[in-house]
Amino acid sequence: MDVSFPLDKAKKQKFRKKQNANKSRKEIDNLPDPILQHILSYLSTKNAIQMSILSKRWKYLWTSIPKLDFDEGALDRRLMFMKFVERVLALHDPSNIKNFSVSCNVQYDTSHINSWICSVVKHKVQVLNLYLRNFQELLALLPCLFTCESLEVLTLHMFHSLKIPSSICFSSLKILTLEKVIFSDGHSTQQLFMGCPILENLSIVDCIWKNVKTVCISSPMLQRLFISDRYLFTENYDENDDKDDLNADADDQNDFNGCQVVIFGTSLKSFSFDGELINDYWFYNSSSIVDVSIQVFERNEVDCYQDAHRVYKLLSGLSSVEKLTVSKGTVEVLNHAEELFAHVPAFYKLTRLSLESVESLFTCGAVQTIHQNSPCLDFLDFQMVFCIARYNENCDWVLDKVPTCFVTHLKTIEISGFRGDEEEMHAVRIFLESASVLERIVIVCDDYHFKSRGGLKKQKEIYKQILLFPRGSMSCAVDFFLGFN
Repeated sequence: MDVSFPLDKAKKQKFRKKQNANKSRKEIDNLPDPILQHILSYLSTKNAIQMSILSKRWKYLWTSIPKLDFDEGALDRRLMFMKFVERVLALHDPSNIKNFSVSCNVQYDTSHINSWICSVVKHKVQVLNLYLRNFQELLALLPCLFTCESLEVLTLHMFHSLKIPSSICFSSLKILTLEKVIFSDGHSTQQLFMGCPILENLSIVDCIWKNVKTVCISSPMLQRLFISDRYLFTENYDENDDKDDLNADADDQNDFNGCQVVIFGTSLKSFSFDGELINDYWFYNSSSIVDVSIQVFERNEVDCYQDAHRVYKLLSGLSSVEKLTVSKGTVEVLNHAEELFAHVPAFYKLTRLSLESVESLFTCGAVQTIHQNSPCLDFLDFQMVFCIARYNENCDWVLDKVPTCFVTHLKTIEISGFRGDEEEMHAVRIFLESASVLERIVIVCDDYHFKSRGGLKKQKEIYKQILLFPRGSMSCAVDFFLGFN
């Protein structure tokens, strides 16, 4: 008779677990170095180094990992952080450092920052991310960075003047992101954009242009361009955490009338603008652009007329676009220059138009003109944002002239964030009556709005009303997506 005691079973189970753990660790230890280094690259640099205690096999493995990521964190540990970065770079073996990221306060340690950059350049860095803040002395990045042949991706985030050396050639750079950078002058800024011959993706985020009067963005391979000028907007709401004593007045642009930015887009496919039109952007030879998004914020009344002209200048260089997104703020800016409505370009290739409000189609002459000048438009999209309705039943919105696309091409209309108020219901009625080849109208309810306004029952009532609206296209399907409350 075999008698098994619970204690013996527990010991056996514990022994088996230990055996399995040892077997698994041996299997991992037997993996080739490149695979182990790849595994370590998914950890933070600090955790990757801590893995060295696992076994002799792992002791020096961290010295050859291709990805290093440093974040200073708490200021009271700054000295420890600086020494840690120095030691990791000093002990790294001759193999390549493919990806290097550092986020830290600069203070009086510009020499250390440049030393780190030179070190990773020697290790043929491919991806370099620099998030630098709190400058207490001027930083001039060393020339070795600007002639780095291996560099493919560069992100430079610093509220500081960017000093460009006389010689610059990013021969392999494909992605460049500049954030909160202060361009020091027109000549060096021009050198920077001309020194990236195979650049494909450029992002200029909340940078300071006040020292530059004219510049040309031109790269034969550039495909995607994103520009954000939200700096003054965020500054008004005290959101600039990068400002320091050294650059306290660098963003004073009260007397600045904007930089003339010419964009040569021979290969450009996508362009997006987000912010206030502090600068004057216009396109030259941009027939390749397919996808455009323009989100403009209104400034004070003095600048609105100028901004309206700048929006029209942007649009005039984008006549070949196929997909266009226009924000509600952009529409409001356009309304400040009604005399330009007649000069809105024709968009013969435009097939998809996205707006933030149905209201704009009836109250903005420029938007109406865009519809009239887009004969091939087949998809109309409304990403609804909250606004006070201007519609009233005594002054019905009407389409003075039904756009040609409504009769010949418009097949799909989508409305997101639908609330079912009078203006929206009136707009849906006009769409259904006027779009004679419409195949589908998709309405997605704003679930949050209906939670305190009748919920699912109210949404069903609105849906039944819409189904009774007269239709210009009898084959049009109404897809009404109810909320879940």
